[in-house]
Amino acid sequence: MIFQKNKKKKLKKKNSTVEMGTSLYEVNKGLVEKNVPDLTDEEMQNKKTLIIDFINNTSNQYYMLLCNDKKDYTIFRRETNENKDFLDNLETPDRDRLWNVLIDECLPNRGRTKSIELTENQDAVEIWISIESESYCYMFFPYDAAIIEC
Repeated sequence: MIFQKNKKKKLKKKNSTVEMGTSLYEVNKGLVEKNVPDLTDEEMQNKKTLIIDFINNTSNQYYMLLCNDKKDYTIFRRETNENKDFLDNLETPDRDRLWNVLIDECLPNRGRTKSIELTENQDAVEIWISIESESYCYMFFPYDAAIIEC
């Protein structure tokens, strides 16, 4: 079988068209944009437990919010009290501060938040944001292993 370069075959199924060679990410972008409503303020507050539990379970000092598609990388450094055990520090308002900066400043500055969910293996939080009528996947994950302090 010979494939001609730059020719895409279209598959039709129930009022939708998917081009061969389209990545799963591109399909998801379209599905999220068309089928997932923006999160309400109440739904965003309900995601607070998910984020805080994720921070408690990963207990890192550094986190990254990454959208590779947009080349958008943000690193968060959590302040810790050097006189306390790091895990004890997670019970302080610092963990709420990270949540507040993420939800109140970082996400709204980018666009409209559509979804916040843990990944299947629970090593990151997948956040879908709509920016100018196109949805993008942002990942929020622990980043301590990538930071080298000298």
